[in-house]
Amino acid sequence: MTIALKAYAVLEKDEYTGDVYFAKHSITAAKAGANEYGDGELGYIQCRRAKWADEFVGRGVPAKVAVDHGWNFECHGCGIRIDSDLEYERRLPVEGVVGSMHGRVYCCARCKWKHIRQEQRRKEQQQAAIEDFKAIVRARFPDVDFADDENEFRGHHASVTRLGQSSVWHRQQVIIAFRFPGMEIGPAHYRMDDHHKIGPPIAGYTCCNGDREAFEAYAAATRRTS
Repeated sequence: MTIALKAYAVLEKDEYTGDVYFAKHSITAAKAGANEYGDGELGYIQCRRAKWADEFVGRGVPAKVAVDHGWNFECHGCGIRIDSDLEYERRLPVEGVVGSMHGRVYCCARCKWKHIRQEQRRKEQQQAAIEDFKAIVRARFPDVDFADDENEFRGHHASVTRLGQSSVWHRQQVIIAFRFPGMEIGPAHYRMDDHHKIGPPIAGYTCCNGDREAFEAYAAATRRTS
């Protein structure tokens, strides 16, 4: 006989953060919750049946239903607290909450749309920053081989932030990765950091220590021919 999965609410005992887990037995749910919220210690969490969530097995628990059962979330878009007082404090109906547990939760559909649009603009600004800084590298190394196929840890990267509610975006960090003759360990980078509040941004070229001689030779040869 197959035992159906049941819903269990698992919470850590300090701040009572947690999640709903589906399992055949409470101990299975408790262990999963302890690994996530209690450093693997069962004594740090509490596990209780959540019969109201049984119907959502395999589908995910809608956040608006969880709110009706005492759960609260932070809106992924605007950051406000989403709980049973949402309608009284924000004039937003709980029924309009978008998202599910285990995922992103928004206070309303409009907030989700605004967040998606902002993230699209952020990606556009990040790509624009990368292209602008590629031009700087290309001016110094005309035959540069950009490492466009590298992952985010070894390749290009741009961090941008929007200044308040304005349309101005600030470039906090831009990194351009490129290969060079004699490279053995990894790409070199042209990097700009502007996290500090005083003085101009700091920009310069870096490479792996083991590739230093090869990179310096490449830079010297390029300077002579440019």
